[in-house]
Amino acid sequence: MLYSDRSALIVGAGAVGAVLGAALLAAGWHVTFRVRPESFLGYRRLGLTVRHGARETTIDRERFICDAVARGSHRLVFVCVKMPEFDRAIQALAEDDDGERVYVTTQSGLAAPQMCAALFGRQRVLAGAPAVDAQRAEPGVVDVFSDVRRLSLAPLHPAAGPLARAIAARLAEAGIGTQVGSSADALLWEKFVGLEPLATACAVTQLALGQLRAQPIALRFLRGLFDEVFDVAHAAGAELAPDAQVRRWQAYLDGPPALRPSLAIDVAAGRSGELDWLTGAVVRLAAQLRVRAPLHLDAFRTLRPAPAEGLRPAA
Repeated sequence: MLYSDRSALIVGAGAVGAVLGAALLAAGWHVTFRVRPESFLGYRRLGLTVRHGARETTIDRERFICDAVARGSHRLVFVCVKMPEFDRAIQALAEDDDGERVYVTTQSGLAAPQMCAALFGRQRVLAGAPAVDAQRAEPGVVDVFSDVRRLSLAPLHPAAGPLARAIAARLAEAGIGTQVGSSADALLWEKFVGLEPLATACAVTQLALGQLRAQPIALRFLRGLFDEVFDVAHAAGAELAPDAQVRRWQAYLDGPPALRPSLAIDVAAGRSGELDWLTGAVVRLAAQLRVRAPLHLDAFRTLRPAPAEGLRPAA
């Protein structure tokens, strides 16, 4: 299947949205950013600056909107908002959906693709797992720390496989390393088991990865969370590669010392961020599957004192 369209709507202008958008713009794509109404005036005044070492790219303010886009104007949509904003974002997208768009989810949790598919159908949704080395430094500014710029895709419906591969080829032409898997479940769990334990450990301890490694008690805490999430994943029937546990732990041992997931940054600022969709998801699934996850339960209660049954429905 050929996919010739070179236009994209990016919902959200955080680290992932900024890196993907900047790459597509540099490759000559027509890119529009859709942001929250409360953020719109700031972007329309200053645009978005992407800093990478000595290089600085400013994404023009005219590319930002906060309302509907013309039907048929963008066939490919990257939904790059965090989970607390996800439902509102896709409901807004549904208002001007033309029945032809393809939606790529990029969220950290497990629930986003199915939530999107409930609105747009499984054949028009691709699960995405981005890998970018970037962080939102301040409103309107994203710092990029390396050239890592990858996106793994997987269709929710087998019939969408050729479309996913065609889109991946176009993204690769734009300098975004893209691969396509056959299972959305496997893709989501592979990302989740790698991200969630570190996000929870950093949020509780307020330490970066290098500091966790340097402190034996903190490292044991991280390892305990890591083992618990794999226990839950196996009980849930997650499709994980046989070497996933060894490979993911080695990634923690080799990862950049300054790495600090956004959940830790949100918690430090007094926000819950994606707590319900990361730590909370493990707590819920552990309870449903009758798997012990005491470290996650304690971590959740520490970060948000509320009973587990008061959380959102299982991710």
